[in-house]
Amino acid sequence: MKTGFFLARCGAVAAFGTLFSPVSVWAQDAAETTTLPEVVVTASRFARPVKEVLADVTVIDRQQIEESGATTVRQLLSVQPGVQVGGSTPGGDKVYIRGGEARMTGLFIDGVRIGGQDGNQLGGGVNWELIPLGDIERIEIVRGPSSVLYGADAMAGVVQIFTRKGQPGFFPTISIGGGSYNTQKVTAGARGGVGDWDYAMNISSSQTDGFDNYKTVKHTPSTEGSFNTDANLRLGYKVNDAHRLDVSSSQNRLQYRSVDVYGANNYVDTTTSGTVQASGVSWAARWSDTLSSTARITRSLTSAMSNTDPSWDYFTVLDGISADAQWKGLGGLWSPFVEQKRDAFSATKNAYNTAVSANRTVAATGLGYATTWGASEFQLNARRDADSDYGPNTTGALSYAYLLTPALRAGASTGTSYRTPTLEQLRGYYGSTNLSSESSRNNEASLSYLQNGSEARFVYYTNTYENLLSSSASSTSCSAGSYCWYNVNRASVEGVTLSGAHSLGGIRLTGSLDLLNPRNNVTGKYLTLRAQQVLVLGAEMPWHDWVLGAEMQDVGASYDNATNTTVNRAYTLLNVRALYNVDKEWTLAMRINNATDQTYQQVSGYATPGCNFFVTLQWAPK
Repeated sequence: MKTGFFLARCGAVAAFGTLFSPVSVWAQDAAETTTLPEVVVTASRFARPVKEVLADVTVIDRQQIEESGATTVRQLLSVQPGVQVGGSTPGGDKVYIRGGEARMTGLFIDGVRIGGQDGNQLGGGVNWELIPLGDIERIEIVRGPSSVLYGADAMAGVVQIFTRKGQPGFFPTISIGGGSYNTQKVTAGARGGVGDWDYAMNISSSQTDGFDNYKTVKHTPSTEGSFNTDANLRLGYKVNDAHRLDVSSSQNRLQYRSVDVYGANNYVDTTTSGTVQASGVSWAARWSDTLSSTARITRSLTSAMSNTDPSWDYFTVLDGISADAQWKGLGGLWSPFVEQKRDAFSATKNAYNTAVSANRTVAATGLGYATTWGASEFQLNARRDADSDYGPNTTGALSYAYLLTPALRAGASTGTSYRTPTLEQLRGYYGSTNLSSESSRNNEASLSYLQNGSEARFVYYTNTYENLLSSSASSTSCSAGSYCWYNVNRASVEGVTLSGAHSLGGIRLTGSLDLLNPRNNVTGKYLTLRAQQVLVLGAEMPWHDWVLGAEMQDVGASYDNATNTTVNRAYTLLNVRALYNVDKEWTLAMRINNATDQTYQQVSGYATPGCNFFVTLQWAPK
């Protein structure tokens, strides 16, 4: 491990820290209350107060979503600490948490697991363009290995999206929006409740002509447009004060054009239809003051279907059933769970692949224990997965924190994670059943401060990956002249994240700095598509009936290929936004992305949007 990477940048860390000097231990005179939500679910599978969670967590609540003016989940995630978002390719956006591979980010919508068992993005993962912003109540981000809670999908971290629930009364919403590239969007929804029933529903449709994201060749049409429809429904029934049933269902369908880079002569764009469906039924019960439980049945479908060539069709179905319990006793909080998962994948035969139809099952049991002894906090988790392809796998995590003061906490943790190859990587034409599971060990140390609306957090982590999956047409692991997936002996990521927020004279200041050293330990080269430095600064202030905001993203260079011969240069983006409360029922949200019209790329050969704007008018009676 080359620790000089951090020694050479300690000056940058110190300079950034001065921006948030008011949030040090001498800032205890601040007058505002904390802006963090009261509870977080994803970090422990049960709702727990934020102050009791030892994991590195960020929560984006409904107010932040509305004030951001964002139109995609991607825009929200791209400015969060420890998260990098890249894309602008036919495979769609990719989300990297702490330098882990994009496929290692677990995604859940209302507790429903989302993902693919194809070979794209080096094995599964999620096309984040298919995840609608929709009627979201909050987004929770857990950074660090989470396989001990969520299995193989959550090797580097978890993003969980919660849609809005109903409430007594009737609250309709209608919004219309438009902006650059002839982008248009219409949304309608309603929340309400009658007696013991409550509901929330939302439907939207959008389209854009897009921009030319592959300018180096001539192609037809010259821009990559898309058409999107999404809908979600939640129903809740309060059986009594101790029992509640919830049903959720969502569907998003995106039809988009992309450049056929494998075409001959003049390239002709292909049209693909992608779908994400997520459905779940849950039963939450409180049996006593010390015992509660949640049972859940889920199913998700992800698909990609080529309208140009029907042979390029991929389907993944993920089924799950789980039961969690939470019991207070023996000096702490116990969280046992059992889970049964079934993954199914099918792909049609085409010129580059054989037909695939395969499935596997995973039976899991887990146990968590959390306790507090004076100023010390402990959390221990263990999980055993029995995979029908790979047999048993055990993961664990141990976290410790010490309250130096009521506002200042130091912590340390260690944990293991794993991920199995996808069904296409195992049984597809270029796959092999000899592929090994990826595994990792993460160690981290942290120092966090939270008091009176000011917050700061410093995290140092190292993550070592064994048997990391890669792909090549020239590896010695492949047949002569053939493409294949294969295992890399070892890779590692060393990183520092410094983040903070403080209110000063009515202005809310936020910022984060990420320093990353992602390496292939065999070749010594950097892992691809991860910037080694990312700085994000933000400011927001109310002004009369307005809420004004801006954010700056300074993203360092990244390497586009494994040999580090192709570089995506560093770039800086400025985004500005404004929310105007016309009256109690009407709001107007405006956002300008890349306000200085910077030219940059995140993937070699693929362009990104220039200066663009979007305006949304919403009617939402209180």
